[in-house]
Amino acid sequence: MNRPPTIETDEVICQCFQVNESTIRKAIEKGELNNVDSVTEACEAGGGCHSCHILIQLFIDQYQEKQSANAESDNSQKTGKKGILGRLFGKFKSAETST
Repeated sequence: MNRPPTIETDEVICQCFQVNESTIRKAIEKGELNNVDSVTEACEAGGGCHSCHILIQLFIDQYQEKQSANAESDNSQKTGKKGILGRLFGKFKSAETST
């Protein structure tokens, strides 16, 4: 039996201006927006009755958490290799333990 392809729905978040979730998320990512007012300026979402502000703020928070996680993983990769001071102090530690 053939099943119909799965349809992903892009839910309308801002009912007043009929702005869907993907449009809001793209605006946040593209403009690196960090507050509801800036999202409203970018795509009109949240400019009407304001009932969608809590969801828009949630999307902003999720984006910022993702950016923080990416920054932390970038920093951990950068510090994975010992620098010159780490190697120097490592030599001193090994000399102390061998005496």
